[in-house]
Amino acid sequence: MRFEKVVESHHYDRFGELLYILHKNNRKYLNDALAEYDLNLLQAMCMFIMIDRKDISQQELTELLFLTKSGMTKAIRKLEVDGFIERSKSKTDARQYVLNLSKKGRDTIPKLIKVYEEWEELIGLNEVGDDFLENLTKLTYRAIDLNKES
Repeated sequence: MRFEKVVESHHYDRFGELLYILHKNNRKYLNDALAEYDLNLLQAMCMFIMIDRKDISQQELTELLFLTKSGMTKAIRKLEVDGFIERSKSKTDARQYVLNLSKKGRDTIPKLIKVYEEWEELIGLNEVGDDFLENLTKLTYRAIDLNKES
């Protein structure tokens, strides 16, 4: 049975189901749109974090995005090879490397923001109130905390 038929024949009313479907469709849309820049969603998320976090380590990125070390290594390697980020020795710990956006990476950020804004507009995120986003943020942090405990 095709996916469209499954969606038509099932009413999604559980929060987890809705979140999963939203996430899967968000990821597909963004990966398709980001392919124009030879990037994927994970790589774009790394770049967004690097806007505000200078000299970030690969380990910090891994923890912030809840990824495996190997998954992050692959994403970082491609970003570096493609010239979006630069790796350099840490000024505070010579044994460690830090990551920063390159000029190409900084120049690409406005394009990535536009892709994200288009997605949000298309799904109608601008139509929801601040309360919705505030509550969703609280739920997200509670879920993170819950998983820290186990």
